[in-house]
Amino acid sequence: MKTLTFKTRKLVPLFAVALSLAMTACGDESEGRVEINDSAPAQVSDVNYTSGPGEVTLTWKIPASPSFMYSKVVYKNSKGEEVYKMYSKDHAKDGVMTETIGGFASVDPVDFNIYACSVRGNHLDATKISATPGAPAFLIVAETVDAEPAWGGVSVSYKNETVASVNIVLNYHMKSDASKKGSYSFTAAPNSDGAQFVGLLVSNNEFINGEDAIIELAAGDADGNTSAPRTIETRTKKVEKLDRAAWTFPGFADNYDAQIGYSSQEAGGEGAFPNGRVMAMLDGNEGTFWHTAWKQSSAYPHFFIIDMGEEKEVSNVTIRRRGGNNGTNIGQTFYTCTAAAANGSTPDDWGWTNQGWNPFDRNSDAHQLFGMKQVEKARYIKVYFSEKDKGGNFVMISEFNAYTPAE
Repeated sequence: MKTLTFKTRKLVPLFAVALSLAMTACGDESEGRVEINDSAPAQVSDVNYTSGPGEVTLTWKIPASPSFMYSKVVYKNSKGEEVYKMYSKDHAKDGVMTETIGGFASVDPVDFNIYACSVRGNHLDATKISATPGAPAFLIVAETVDAEPAWGGVSVSYKNETVASVNIVLNYHMKSDASKKGSYSFTAAPNSDGAQFVGLLVSNNEFINGEDAIIELAAGDADGNTSAPRTIETRTKKVEKLDRAAWTFPGFADNYDAQIGYSSQEAGGEGAFPNGRVMAMLDGNEGTFWHTAWKQSSAYPHFFIIDMGEEKEVSNVTIRRRGGNNGTNIGQTFYTCTAAAANGSTPDDWGWTNQGWNPFDRNSDAHQLFGMKQVEKARYIKVYFSEKDKGGNFVMISEFNAYTPAE
């Protein structure tokens, strides 16, 4: 199957103008005929390349022919399919085109045919070059990926010393019951070395907890190429859900005013209590939800603070979006604070422990499980949504829970 890629928006108007002129020329000959130079341009020249991880960067000189409109690069992708990309002449700089083509899954040489084309695609023979991609980044990173037990899930470590982003992919199931399975993926940024907590979710609100799990680890790229999976067996550390009966939001009031325990809430436009209010996150009803204010002005950043009433060890939290609505956040940062560190009249002055940023899948109705960087006692939990976490204009959460180590 062929793919068509325009690297600039300027190519389409050029075609449209040319075709419009051609149609006009077919009208009243007394008004004059506009001729289109559709002869085959001269070939491109001085073709060179440099290698990158799973990619090559091609450079070539475009011809000075008046009829030249675009370059067409034809090659075979990693699946052996012949594909092509098209690049408008306007994308050239000082007469030289520079284009990076990636998605290669090996270091086998790739033959590229580069054509110089007129507006209707007329061209001479291709200028050819055989280019060798660099080692794919995902194959390099795949050798470093590992998973170790963590509270409520696993900690997936990786090292990406390349200049390309790599997708880390997990497919897993419970060892004692293969029907309880799931998958998860995240991105390892270029030049990064870290670990990502992964909760092994097997249903809307169930995860592999204190059980043996079979995990297939692989790495891949944006073009769907993946490494051969490596299978490991591990056991997650068991956690239990904390009782929310005594939990409160400091300063809660049934109005629009921001309080020390939350940035805003929609107290009038989402139906009867508790809809719209922060309290809806703690009522055990997935049909109710917190909604940041919209009848009155509110904007990111947003936050809420939960007072658990007493200190508990916090290992994990779960968040569920407002059901069926993806106009919410795409990430959040967690903080914890002990009773002794909650000094001062405003939470900004308290001694918060940064428990890390995590992405949030705003397209999922499942309870999403996150792990704390440090498992320690805390009385307060703060969830903070910065401007970079903005996925929709508001934050909408139906349920929030916290967990503690159980073994």
